[in-house]
Amino acid sequence: MILIYAIAIILIEAVTEGLLKRLNSPINEIIFDAWIQWVIALMFFGSWFIWAIHFDGYYVPTWKIITGFVFVRFLIFDVIYNLSAGNKWYYYGTRKWYDRTMYKLGSFGWMLKGISGIIGTIFLLGYS
Repeated sequence: MILIYAIAIILIEAVTEGLLKRLNSPINEIIFDAWIQWVIALMFFGSWFIWAIHFDGYYVPTWKIITGFVFVRFLIFDVIYNLSAGNKWYYYGTRKWYDRTMYKLGSFGWMLKGISGIIGTIFLLGYS
């Protein structure tokens, strides 16, 4: 259940950011890109994290919840963001350090994403 809510939060965040990027208005760049996206992401993550810690179904250590969320987000955020922004699913930009690094890594970067996604899924499901 923790995994399903984590994926839902990641999808909501990626789709809304991608659709706002697709609008490409100057207001978007002034307001949204000026750290407001981080505030929204922290609110989503914070509410999910508080729920996940108090989840009654089974016990998952806090470090596994945080690490699992980050790893699953690393796997699926870029693909969903690119699709909702109107880019190719494997597109990396040229402005940000992360995009330039992932472009240089090429298929090795995609392998890292896959491995981290599997590990994150295992962590959020509560397995050791």
